[in-house]
Amino acid sequence: MDIRYKLYPYPVLSSYADDYENSCFDAKISPKRDGHGIRFDFFAKLVNEELNELLEKGKACFVYHLECAQTGYRTVVATGNAETTHFVSDKSVRGRLQICPFIIATEDLPAYVNRGFHSDYRGFKFSIEAGCVMAVGSQVNIDIDNEINDLSNTPSVFSIIKNDDKAAQGMVVDMEYRKIVIKLPEEEFYNFKSIRDEIVIKPVLNSLVVIPALTYVLEEVAKRDTGERYEYSSYSWYRAIKKALATKFNCDIESEQLSEKNILELSQKLIDTPITDALRVLSDGYGNISEEDDE
Repeated sequence: MDIRYKLYPYPVLSSYADDYENSCFDAKISPKRDGHGIRFDFFAKLVNEELNELLEKGKACFVYHLECAQTGYRTVVATGNAETTHFVSDKSVRGRLQICPFIIATEDLPAYVNRGFHSDYRGFKFSIEAGCVMAVGSQVNIDIDNEINDLSNTPSVFSIIKNDDKAAQGMVVDMEYRKIVIKLPEEEFYNFKSIRDEIVIKPVLNSLVVIPALTYVLEEVAKRDTGERYEYSSYSWYRAIKKALATKFNCDIESEQLSEKNILELSQKLIDTPITDALRVLSDGYGNISEEDDE
């Protein structure tokens, strides 16, 4: 949605019209990559006493309209605060994201006046309905770069194989290869193999197998002195994780930053937090089973 120069039947504060004097409204919008998405920090600047009073009383609010034409994503962020934050997943946007800031009336204002009105409007009262635009800021266009390393693409970083040790129980993780090798006991491996190509089950497998393995690996790396971690650099898995941490979390794997992180939380974010989709898949499955049992 591009902001167009639009005429309103009442004064609206904007940069392209002279309905107000000695007043201004705009917003600073700062994007920052945060894992598998982007966090937007909004900072609204408003110079107008009456509009500020309406915001303080909850009779108006700041609204940010976000739209991505390429994906069809569209949402509205509404807040009464001058500063707010909103997260957008990589799954939702691609290419250009358009963000338009507004101030919107949240209730009917039957006799609206403002000392900042242009002299042509002074002495007039205007009927403003709830949902009407009272101020328009400058549109911000942000180009989204989705071309980042995806650790959730399991084969690129992890190799899941059968453990030939018949006495082994549970999962074993080996870091001394090009990929992180996850060894499963024979029965578990063949159960895994029978369902690993099912797209719908991928978040469940990532939660059960990949997240624990990645957590173990990151904890082992974090235990080592920062100067020693470079010894892993010959491994593809290390370079992939290093790139993902730097790109998505502004974290240098070879600094104390990694040691200061919550490793379990970081592991989940690196794999795009699969537990949400995993629990949904399991819940839907159990729901279907229950319905069949009731028949």
